Amino acid sequence: MSTDIGEGDAQSRQKALDDERLSAGSKYIHEAYGQVPEIGDGRRWYDLPYRALMWLSSSWRRKVMPRRVRESLNAGLNYLIPFHEHDLHKVWSRDDPMETISVPADEHVTVPGIWVVELFPPSEFASLENAIERNSWDKKRRYLHDREGNREMLERSRSGEGWTWWRLADITSPESGYWFPDGRKEKLPAAFNAIELRAIQIGAGLTAVVAYFHLTDDAAASLDAVWHTPHEPQLVRGPGRPRAENRMWATFRITQESRRALHDAARGWMADRCPGFFATNDEPQLLMDMLLLDKHDPIPGRTDRDFSEALRALGLTGHDVLHRTSPEVPQMLLCPVERSLCRALGPKRTWALWGNQDIVAAATPHLDMYGSDNARAITHAADKRMRNVLVMLAVSDFLTIMEAKYAELRDSARTRHVTFKARGLQRLRASFLTLSLDLASVARDVDAFWRRGWRDEGDAQFKLDYAPWIVADDEKTGRKRFTPIDINDDLRKRQRKWFKKLIAADRDYRDILSTVASLGASVDAFKIGRLALWVAFSSLGVALVTLLIADIGDRNTMVSVLSWLRSVIGL
Repeated sequence: MSTDIGEGDAQSRQKALDDERLSAGSKYIHEAYGQVPEIGDGRRWYDLPYRALMWLSSSWRRKVMPRRVRESLNAGLNYLIPFHEHDLHKVWSRDDPMETISVPADEHVTVPGIWVVELFPPSEFASLENAIERNSWDKKRRYLHDREGNREMLERSRSGEGWTWWRLADITSPESGYWFPDGRKEKLPAAFNAIELRAIQIGAGLTAVVAYFHLTDDAAASLDAVWHTPHEPQLVRGPGRPRAENRMWATFRITQESRRALHDAARGWMADRCPGFFATNDEPQLLMDMLLLDKHDPIPGRTDRDFSEALRALGLTGHDVLHRTSPEVPQMLLCPVERSLCRALGPKRTWALWGNQDIVAAATPHLDMYGSDNARAITHAADKRMRNVLVMLAVSDFLTIMEAKYAELRDSARTRHVTFKARGLQRLRASFLTLSLDLASVARDVDAFWRRGWRDEGDAQFKLDYAPWIVADDEKTGRKRFTPIDINDDLRKRQRKWFKKLIAADRDYRDILSTVASLGASVDAFKIGRLALWVAFSSLGVALVTLLIADIGDRNTMVSVLSWLRSVIGL
């Protein structure tokens, strides 16, 4: 009985709270519309055309108009509406929590590092060699690897006898003050002090290059500055209809665009200086950045709604339910960017490794060996632990692209090969050479990579589990405990199945299209033979005419020629 009363009281309190919020929301709405008349009722620049379009679209006029004219009028009305919405957003109260994002004054975010991964399967081996040569990464290698050049190390590693990873290049900005053994100084994008490139050999045929970008102090703090800036409503113009954003959505977009600008600079440098599989296919490389907060710790409890929206502005979502954690990078969450919630962050294949800076620093052993700056020390400590994890995530993206390429090959097969052409055969041969060679080689190499001992090398081992507050709630209510998922092991199993499926598809498509190409070649040979026969007859005719003209007066010659012609055609 007491339980029922308690539940009833809780429901009553929740209803009262909802009614209060609804009442407050109605108050904000009435206040805004009290200052901004309804569209078409005022004397603003868009009111007159709106009234004119409404008059044309109403009453008997609408009935006599062609459909296309009515659609054009509706498009004109819809185009004007965002301008009225923008005027409403400008006068809307800042006190409305549903329209405004509030970032605590003592909360700050730092972005000390970014990682970008590019892959080089067999078809891209020449691209990596060209990058080494073009960028002069083998010059000034005096201190490391016994002066062995990148070309030699790459060739030995891809033959199965070399290093599993090595320093491909260390590049610093002349103004940064950074120094690396065998490092090079050159002008870098303004956001970066230095870039460390590591080549990681997966088996014999797949080389990954992981670029670790060190951000300048200004760039590391740039996202925080935008995050704390009060953003006013925006009218975003672009293709088609303008879009009116209130303060909350303007904060979402502008803050996420600030973070994306750092990503674009890193991806752009990598695509220009070290292009591989992703760049060749016009796809964004896999990218992870690190975000460190001063106050908030995302791991133990549930984030309140207001601050959850502030985190969404940074592009951090989904952490209240699912946690991807690893003891090798303690007290940090690995989160993918949810494109449906963070559209301004743009390209897929974007991850964040984030947490509370002080808590992470306290939980990371031997952090002092990386320097006194905690943010940069945490980034250095995570660099070695995360490399192979990022490479394996990039392999999944490789498989996604390969699957799309096989789907395109399958779906375009009829239009490409219903009629045989030699050029089509050349394209087909090139496609299968690239796809089949890369797929078979990478499948074998990745399988061998997964069989080695990860923990012995210190790679991060991630698990997927519900957030602690959900686990505690399950225990309190007696619900069955969710069994955490070993992300590394699950990734291995999914990739193995994925490779088997694509290899089977490759074999089937190759058999079918090879048969089609053979039949097409036979048809083409028949056509060429028939054409050759007609060419022979035409040559014969030309020869006869020439002979007749030359010997027109010689009747005996003409009789001889006609007799021979009758015998040839069977007359």
